[in-house]
Amino acid sequence: PDMPRARPVDRILQVHNSYLVTQDEQGVVIIDQHALHERVMFELLLERIASGPLESQRLLTPAVVRTTRARLDRLDDLRPLLVRLGVEAEPIGPEDLAVHAFPTFLFDKRVEPEEFLGDLLEKADERGFTGDSEDALRDALDMMACKAAVKAGDRLGDEELDALLRMRERVDRSSNCPHGRPTTVRLSIRELERLFGRS
Repeated sequence: PDMPRARPVDRILQVHNSYLVTQDEQGVVIIDQHALHERVMFELLLERIASGPLESQRLLTPAVVRTTRARLDRLDDLRPLLVRLGVEAEPIGPEDLAVHAFPTFLFDKRVEPEEFLGDLLEKADERGFTGDSEDALRDALDMMACKAAVKAGDRLGDEELDALLRMRERVDRSSNCPHGRPTTVRLSIRELERLFGRS
């Protein structure tokens, strides 16, 4: 369902640096900041990758990812996916992978190449996906979005709060994160009146 439009930033309260409370014409809106930002990041990445590989940045010194021999053996299988993500990586030993280029998007969000590639290889191993699978691409973009999104406990300034709510209005399916968790809970005026005993 379409989500209600939130009001401007001067009507937003951040609770426990995790939830945003605001209002719309119909009642109170409570937003999980991580889940919403993750959905926004996922949709933006999906849109960007539709026009070609993600922009990447070369590393001055390769980042070394320690993994297993079995996962390294699957690297050629995953190469089409890595190219689309903007990752350039090569084996440099029986259990080591050197990352030479990494998506600019993740650099900007301070995501470490070792952590991301290690998790991606583990997920590919567990799920058995191949590099040319759309499911694999969506899983990888979901990982990127999750790692890049603001976290529970992150204090957001007024401009960040305002930007997050504006992004919410721009993306489809903003009611759920890519994992299916709700981003927003809404209590109508009628529900509030019932809760507080007003007629």
